[in-house]
Amino acid sequence: MKKVFLSVLLMFQALIAGEIYATFDVVSERSSELGLSLSGVVESLHVDVGDKAKKGDLLLSLVNAEEKNAYEIAKKNAEHAQKVYARYAKIADVIDKEKMDNYLYDKDIKALTAQSKEIVYKKTELRAPYDLVVTKKMTELGNIVLGSQTKLLTVESTHDIKLVLKFDEKYWQNVAVGQKFVYRVDGSEETYEGVISKIYPTILSSTREMQAEVKATNLLPGLFGQGNIIVE
Repeated sequence: MKKVFLSVLLMFQALIAGEIYATFDVVSERSSELGLSLSGVVESLHVDVGDKAKKGDLLLSLVNAEEKNAYEIAKKNAEHAQKVYARYAKIADVIDKEKMDNYLYDKDIKALTAQSKEIVYKKTELRAPYDLVVTKKMTELGNIVLGSQTKLLTVESTHDIKLVLKFDEKYWQNVAVGQKFVYRVDGSEETYEGVISKIYPTILSSTREMQAEVKATNLLPGLFGQGNIIVE
């Protein structure tokens, strides 16, 4: 009953104040199907459907003990070679040039080895490419991953958000880019404001409605709401 009353109120305000009533869906402008290039078995799964993650957060990893150990050993060897080279570089003028060249070569080779081991190790981990919310999970702990053939998670950005408005086609000459949109999201009493950034060039044949877009932030994709386009 409360939602019906709010809808009637918004439509009444639109009639008396030069405003156009519109409903909207909250849509993400960025959606991805995430996977890994390596094959293996899912060892850890840190998110579920509906969970949010920040860019760089670990979402999932394959069994990677061998790759992890190889990387850690290579990293320690590289750090040791760097320290040895730095120590002898301080007295390079009294050390045989060939020895210094060998120290430098050893440092560079071990650094490259550590980098290559790190690349392989990181390929066993799936991390968030941007701030996101998980919308679908296609794997579970212990499942086999066949490299890029296996899609693991579907995600959507939590920052690149837009409202897709729908309003009566009879207002096609009244609505323009740059107009203010005052709205509420279902389930919340808070009022938001946005600006129309795009108007779709076609009309929905099934409902005889036009569509427009408004940029938004801090709203979950899939939410629904209503509001008024200010045309005065």
